[in-house]
This record gives sequence, C-alpha cells and structure tokens, in this order.
Amino acid sequence: MDTEKFEEFSRQMSGPAGGGAAPKAAPSLDPSVLNGFCNSLTEALSDNVTLDDLGKRGDADDVIRVSAPARPLVEALYKSVTGVAKGIPGYPELPAKGDFGDVPNRKLSADVQIKDGRPQAITFDVAQFADAADWSAHLPLRIGISTDGAAQSAPTGATELDLSGLQEAFSSMAGSDFEDGPATDSGFDPGPAAPLTESQYAELQKLGIDRNIAESLNHSGLTFDEIKGLTPQPI
Repeated sequence: MDTEKFEEFSRQMSGPAGGGAAPKAAPSLDPSVLNGFCNSLTEALSDNVTLDDLGKRGDADDVIRVSAPARPLVEALYKSVTGVAKGIPGYPELPAKGDFGDVPNRKLSADVQIKDGRPQAITFDVAQFADAADWSAHLPLRIGISTDGAAQSAPTGATELDLSGLQEAFSSMAGSDFEDGPATDSGFDPGPAAPLTESQYAELQKLGIDRNIAESLNHSGLTFDEIKGLTPQPI
C-alpha cells in the first residue's frame, strides 16, 4: 500500500466530504489526575531503579547499567496506572489488586550504551528470567537503536491494495442509514455480511489479502465479492 495515498485516503474519509463522521473531541482528563500520575510514576522509578556507570565499552562513550527489583517495580507501576485509570472517562476498570506471582522476585538489569549523548543499544540478559539458572548461563539480547535506517519497501510479490475500491466501499456504507436499520435506495444492506468460508479465505489469500485483513473487512460489513473487488483486476 502506498503510504502517502493511504494518508490522503484517511483524510478524505475522516470528514463529511468523504462520507465519514466528523472526529469527536478526545475525552478530557483532570490535570490533577495527570499530575498525580506523573508524581506517582516518578516515585515508583526513583524508589526502585538504580543507575551504575560501567565506564566505556567498545565505541560507546558510556555504558549505564539500569537495575530494579522486578516485582516491587511492577507493583509500584501498577499502583500508578490504577490511580490514573480511575480518572479517565470510559477506561475499563482494573482489578482491585494485581497478581504478581509470575513476576520474578529478584533484581533484573540491562546495560544501555550511550554515544554522543544518545542511546545506541540496550543489552539485556534473558537468562535472568530463569528460575534456577546456573550462574554461568547467559543469553544476551541486544537491541540496536538507529535513526538512519533504510527506508521500508513492499516485499517481493506483494499486491498493491486498490484504495479507490476501498473508498467506494466505505462511501456505500456511509451513504446508508445505520440508525434507522432498513437499506437505502442505493441497495446497500446495512446488516452484517455473511461470514467468510475457508475456501473464500484461501482465494483472497491468493489475491494478496491475508486472513487478518479479510476478517476485519468482513466484520465491518463487506461481503466476499466486495472484498475481492478491492484487489487489482486484470485489464
């Protein structure tokens, strides 16, 4: 999918001109709740996280070891989140008390390599999660951080999604009366579409539409033929 075309498609469909509903204002949050969350988060980190300077390593200017007792830190973060969640309209209610029995009750650490004042990589020993690992067992996981990565492109053999067909489908749905129930003069049926069969999923897969996308489109009300029509047609 061409990302620039999709951004333009999203802008067209988000407003009345594209048939979509005007965006609603985000729910407001009491500033005191946000301040309380920030203070609670700061306290949770300052009470549990320690930083140790390990000096230079390789081409890094500094290596900082970040350590924290896992279970107390998770419990403190949970307390911070539950405090702010109560002040967010519509936020699902969280359990009154978290179950942290699966969280390792010991200190975990990660090394952060810094170069030119910016994080260059994070190394974490996954063996720390093992309940009864030998002291000599190590499984380092290194995550590099780069701001000059190569541009992403579509994989070989990918099929470009026809956005014009997708726009027509959404316009049809927007033109029908979902509130009143019956179909409009356009013939569009606002009711749910028939679930796709395994053979239809397989056919769509051959056309370049994977199962997750097909399920999402089907749940939104598109039939098999309508989803199939989104793929480029032979000339």
